[in-house]
Amino acid sequence: MNCILREATPTDVEGLDRVMRVISDGPGDQKKMAEQIEKMLSEDQKYLLVAENSESGEIVGSLLGVVFEDICGDCRPILLVENVAVLESCQGLGIGRQMFQEIERWGRERHCHYEMLVSGLNRTGAHKFYQALDFQEVKGFKKYL
Repeated sequence: MNCILREATPTDVEGLDRVMRVISDGPGDQKKMAEQIEKMLSEDQKYLLVAENSESGEIVGSLLGVVFEDICGDCRPILLVENVAVLESCQGLGIGRQMFQEIERWGRERHCHYEMLVSGLNRTGAHKFYQALDFQEVKGFKKYL
């Protein structure tokens, strides 16, 4: 499948909502999603990437990159990757790999020292994918507020 990788726009909310169901329960609030996307478009430290099927125009994947400052060592920023998802029918076609190549290019442009992500314990298939991309498993903690 040929995909176009591009920055998301508010008109992508329906397709993004469908993709987000791969990693979340049920539909999201599309109105709030559109507002968030609009806000992100004006923030240079955030990049909501979508993979769009070049033939059908369907959104088949997404990945959010956020750069945040660090005060450790040489004070280079860190790239946080979130909301990584590819429609189940499109997994295994190289779309996720392409999205990571793009977000890493973007992170290098911003002089990021490294990237990190959090993945649910039960997403073992995703963990194998991340390891194939040279991510190292480290211990992390998460607390809901």
